[in-house]
Amino acid sequence: MSIATIISAVRAMLAILLVPASVIGGLAALLWAMNAGIDPEMAIFPITLANLVLVAVMERILPYRREWNRSHGDLRTDSLYFLTEIVVGGLMAPLLAVLTIIIGGWISTQVGGSIWPTGWPILAQVLLATVVREFFDYWAHRSMHGIHWLWRLHATHHSAQRVYWLNATRAHPGEIVYRFCVVWVLPLAVLGVPKEVLALTTMAAVLADAYQHANIAIRLGPLSWVYSIGNLHRWHHSRDRHEADTNYGNAYIFWDAIFGTRYLPHDREPPEQVGIAGLEAFPKGFFAQWISPFRWARIRSESKSVNQASPIVTK
Repeated sequence: MSIATIISAVRAMLAILLVPASVIGGLAALLWAMNAGIDPEMAIFPITLANLVLVAVMERILPYRREWNRSHGDLRTDSLYFLTEIVVGGLMAPLLAVLTIIIGGWISTQVGGSIWPTGWPILAQVLLATVVREFFDYWAHRSMHGIHWLWRLHATHHSAQRVYWLNATRAHPGEIVYRFCVVWVLPLAVLGVPKEVLALTTMAAVLADAYQHANIAIRLGPLSWVYSIGNLHRWHHSRDRHEADTNYGNAYIFWDAIFGTRYLPHDREPPEQVGIAGLEAFPKGFFAQWISPFRWARIRSESKSVNQASPIVTK
């Protein structure tokens, strides 16, 4: 057997096993930390960071598109968004805690206690929490494609000219507050989900979500009915509206399957060119993108001089 054959076999194995191995390994590490008495909130960060490093390395070893590994003049902007998501999320934490106490306390008073099934096995609780969280995020994401003002915020994310690990956090601060903090976290906290269940639910989603934008040639197989990553999300970044308005799931795809928005054609690959058709004048700079929702008419007008706006822009 030649070296080339061995390398090819290893690459094929990595393409299949990388995602499940990352999720299982990360969850095992979190369970070990929790059993050792380490606060799960403290354990999630290093596990997430290690997973991101693995993803960044694997983009070089097993790239989906080699040209996406080259800078498109976006590294500075995407790095600033990476830091922004951490900062905004941190600032929102105290407010979310207060809202959780107020709203959760009111619900507990009305129903005579917590409505969360704390007596269930922890795995069942994690599965339920995943279904609930993804439901809220599915509709939050879908609303950002269908409601004009929300699309103005979300356009920042779709303005990326390539799909790679770092631009997963390319999101306008308004979107971070609306979607990730209020919609993604608050519902479960208000329902009285135990801290350990929240930690495991979050960890499982974050580990898989790291591969949503990853420029890695992964092969999901049957897992394409579980996770909203790889080619499923690449179609979501298509310049064609009919292809982009699909696959809204954050880390998982099951709500898309239920509501008929799962899209994964098997006769062709996702397009190499991604972004927003007809909005070529959308700013590339970090702070210019922050104010883009308030300069929308001007951006559209400038874009028309380059190309006729497509339906995805005329919302």
